[in-house]
Amino acid sequence: MQNLIELFVEHLKSERNSSANTVSSYMRDLNEFSLFIKSDKEVQQEDITAFLATLNEQGLKTSSIKRKLCALRQFFKFLYQEKLIKSNPMRFIRQPKSERPLPKIVDENVIEKLKNATNFFTEEKDKVRADLILYLLYGSGLRVSELISLKYSDFADNKFVRIFGKGSKERVVPIPHKLIDTLMLWKNVCPPSVWIFPSTTPKKHISRQRVFQILKQIAQLSGVDTTKISPHVLRHAFATHILENGADLLSVKKMLGHQDIATTEIYTHVTRKHLKQVVENFHPLSQHEKIKK
Repeated sequence: MQNLIELFVEHLKSERNSSANTVSSYMRDLNEFSLFIKSDKEVQQEDITAFLATLNEQGLKTSSIKRKLCALRQFFKFLYQEKLIKSNPMRFIRQPKSERPLPKIVDENVIEKLKNATNFFTEEKDKVRADLILYLLYGSGLRVSELISLKYSDFADNKFVRIFGKGSKERVVPIPHKLIDTLMLWKNVCPPSVWIFPSTTPKKHISRQRVFQILKQIAQLSGVDTTKISPHVLRHAFATHILENGADLLSVKKMLGHQDIATTEIYTHVTRKHLKQVVENFHPLSQHEKIKK
């Protein structure tokens, strides 16, 4: 096995001109596999699956397992092409599916703290703008890129806002009543512009960085950890809270502008986790178990 690994490494260096990091990484993963096999017999598919099972038992991240499989795939492909092995044991081995991380969200009481914190702004204009940003991100689930590019002409009948999302795809999102009142207040104090959130130059809109700064300022005033608040966290909170309160998945998909409902379904995992915590914290049987412990 070691001789074959050395041949493959030489191939990487001389013919594929691979970087030193790539070569080092492949060698490390292949040597680990070689130690696992502990045999000079030709590797079979069953050896690969046993190795994978061991990696899973070790609790390795999916990304790390995929990297090791990539090294094995390239290695055995090379050996098969060079006729150094009779069959490729990686032929029917599939890559594990990447784990989609659960979105970071905040509780409704945190949102309430953020909303109350805008009262601490000394300038009325800053307060109204902060309110409007919160209502659009949390109340309508907008992306920060969609927020900054909003125009007054995008609002229809004081009930909906037309959003141009990823890939210039248009969607219509209902807006909370409070948002309309706040929008009217903002129009009275904001410099004239086609943009809802104009920059210092009315011909341009506010930057993404400025929105992040405003949110951090709100979080600081509220006493909430500033590292836990961002435009995307508020968008996640919108989706999760509306599902927890009974909204159907398809409606939420449309409001968020997701192409695939599988993307929206990740929020159902968050709500299930929340429900599990509720049961564990408040159900009498769970309380009984805690007392016993």
